[in-house]
Amino acid sequence: MSKQDVSKVFEESIVMEEKGYKFYKENAEKIKNSLGKKMLNRLAEDELIHIQRIREMYQQVNSGAVKEVKITPQNMDQFETIFSRMKKQMEEAVGEVTEVGVDDEEIINIALELESHARFYYEEAVRKTGDEKVRQFYELLGKEEKNHYEILQKTHSYLENPALFFGMGYH
Repeated sequence: MSKQDVSKVFEESIVMEEKGYKFYKENAEKIKNSLGKKMLNRLAEDELIHIQRIREMYQQVNSGAVKEVKITPQNMDQFETIFSRMKKQMEEAVGEVTEVGVDDEEIINIALELESHARFYYEEAVRKTGDEKVRQFYELLGKEEKNHYEILQKTHSYLENPALFFGMGYH
């Protein structure tokens, strides 16, 4: 992959993450369900972190200092904590927690598509790059997008049937 191609991948990654951030922030305001709202806000925060990390890596690649970059995964435990809290809230106030707006499931479905697209984009970047650090970086981003996708799948299951969701041990 040429330096120009690498630059294009980084630039497109930033644009993709910015679109994701905008989507999550806007829809966190629209979604009725409190779990969905928390998930979308958390995903928006993650998109900002991804943007920052991509910019930093891009700068390191351009300056020739990519070999010194330490690639560390993001902490994904916060999502599971949200589900645990929601189980407790559900037991205390079933009505508020199970409130689902007309578009809630549609918002989560679109978010699933966004995360799936990002994951596949990063997997393609891994296949194309010749630089080991850039490959590791995009592998990590791909794994994080996969985690986001799995969390959104859980959120979708929850929105479809909260009692069944927690009754089957998803939390």
